[in-house]
Order: sequence, then structure tokens, then C-alpha cells
Amino acid sequence: MENKKLKWYFHIHHKVLVEPLTEPIENRIKFIKENKPKEEIKLRLKLMKPVKGKLPQELIEAWQKYVEAEKKYDEMRQRYNDTGQKYVEVGRKYNGTGQKYDETEQKHDEAGQKYDRAGQKYDEAGWKYDGARQKYNSQIENLHKKECHDCPWDSKQQTIFPK
Repeated sequence: MENKKLKWYFHIHHKVLVEPLTEPIENRIKFIKENKPKEEIKLRLKLMKPVKGKLPQELIEAWQKYVEAEKKYDEMRQRYNDTGQKYVEVGRKYNGTGQKYDETEQKHDEAGQKYDRAGQKYDEAGWKYDGARQKYNSQIENLHKKECHDCPWDSKQQTIFPK
């Protein structure tokens, strides 16, 4: 697990109350300025702010496990794609014995199984993170109320742009 200190923010995205930064905040600000409707930009930038209070450790750990599982899932997808490419290449060079082709097929199948298992773990980590968010929702909402004044966040609609 990366031991890097996470920076959690309110309203990085309009439908997510709190989440950690996954890239520099300047990237998100630039994206908002260049891609979001003009009438939304001022509010989005005003509400996007770092969390000052303490978030539940279980939530933070669940996020970290989710990120780890995503990384492993991406690695397995790449390995699966690489073995698939090798499988196709060997198939094109098939020389009649078939042994190399069969070995490559087996490696590709094994990579596919690992990819599937990594995908399951990724999904499970995501569910645990979502569960932690739900479990601590009232605590997070209370922290939000303390730190994010004059905020139009609608917890029922899960947005800063309620209808």
C-alpha cells in the first residue's frame, strides 16, 4: 500500500461530496474552466476545497485498498493483452507442431484467469469503499456542514446542482 498522504477534497466532482485527489488539483481546475458550462464554473471552483477535519480511518483505508486493487487489475489486463498479442503472433507462425501455439494459448488462458480474479478483487474493494462511504455518510455530512458554508449540496440528489 502506498504510504503517500492522501489529500481529500469536497466537491471535486459535482455529484461526489468528498473524495481524495487522484491528480493535482490544478488539473481539475483547468478541466472545469475549459469544459464545463460557463454558468457552473464559478460555483464549482468556489465549492472545491480541501477537507480540514478528520475523516474516518476505515474510509481512507478502503480507498487505499480500492486504488491498490485497481492497479493490480490494470497490470493483469496489460498482461492478458500482452499474452493475447503473443498468442496471435504465434498462431500466425504456427509451424504444424502446435506445441508452441498450445503453450502460448495456455499462458494466455492463465493470464485471463488472473485478470478475472483481479477484476473480482477490484470490484470487492470498490464495494467495500462504497460501504465505508455509506457507513460514515452522516459523519461526513456533518463535517461538510462545518467546513463548506453557503453550499447548495443536496444529499438526497447527491449534487451541488439540485433541481
